Parts: sequence; structure tokens; C-alpha cells
Amino acid sequence: MASNSPETTIARAINRVLAAEREAADAIAAAQREAEAVIEAARTERRRLLERARTRATRIHGAAQVRLERSLDKLERGASAPGIDLGTLDQLTHQAVVSLARRLTSPGHEPS
Repeated sequence: MASNSPETTIARAINRVLAAEREAADAIAAAQREAEAVIEAARTERRRLLERARTRATRIHGAAQVRLERSLDKLERGASAPGIDLGTLDQLTHQAVVSLARRLTSPGHEPS
């Protein structure tokens, strides 16, 4: 009958509580490891996206620089674009900026 004594019952209850605490601690540690892995994956993705954006911006900047230099050369040689006034140039500039912003922010776009 010693196995049903109050001390034995209390000892079993304490052991169950201790086991539950160990299980909870293990679950918390596993969740922390998983969270750290998710955070690291997000950091890696962020670095990849930043590098991709830098590459795109550099490529676009280079192409724009070439176009600008060509336009300046034409202007210096006296070539003008008939029918292009400041309002039209303003409108074209606005359209180009909107298009560029769309291209830079679209997740699936890869420039050719």
C-alpha cells in the first residue's frame, strides 16, 4: 500500500509537472530555432532583392546615360526634334518615370 501513500501521489504529481515543464522548454527552444531560421531566410531574401535592385538601377542608369549623351550630341550638332515642346517633353518624362517605377517595383520583371 506504500504506492498509494500521499507522498507517492505528490511525488508522481511533481514528476508530471517537471516533465511538462521540460516538454514546454523543449518546444520553446524548437520554436526559437525555427524563428531564427525564418529570420535568416528573410535576411537572405532581402539581400538578394537589394542586390537585384542595385543591378537593375545600375543598368537603367547606364542606358539612360547613353541616351542622354546621344541627345546632347544631337543638340550640340544642331539637330532638333520638330514638334517637341516643353509640355510634350514634360509628359514624356512623366511617362518614363512612371514606367521606370513600375519596372523597378514589379516582382516578376526581369529586364531583357
